[in-house]
Amino acid sequence: KMQKLIKLIDQIDNMQDMNNVIASLKIRRAFLKNKLAREARATFTIGDNVKITSRSKDLFGVITDIKRTNAHVDIDGSSYRVPLSIMEAV
Repeated sequence: KMQKLIKLIDQIDNMQDMNNVIASLKIRRAFLKNKLAREARATFTIGDNVKITSRSKDLFGVITDIKRTNAHVDIDGSSYRVPLSIMEAV
């Protein structure tokens, strides 16, 4: 399915069509990101213990506030704003 889509994109020969494809992809990406954030937000509540997967190591903390796409997490006495998408409940 993806290979077929990539081949079709490779066949685009004008900027107007390419810009239309790019605009559609941006809209779809925003929708999927919003959906993922809503699903993640529904799984967390204030006071939950969470594991945050960062680039270098896993961190553990407690959620102190939840926003639309981020949560404030207390990690070792410091508060950090963390994307919901990189957290998991423990």
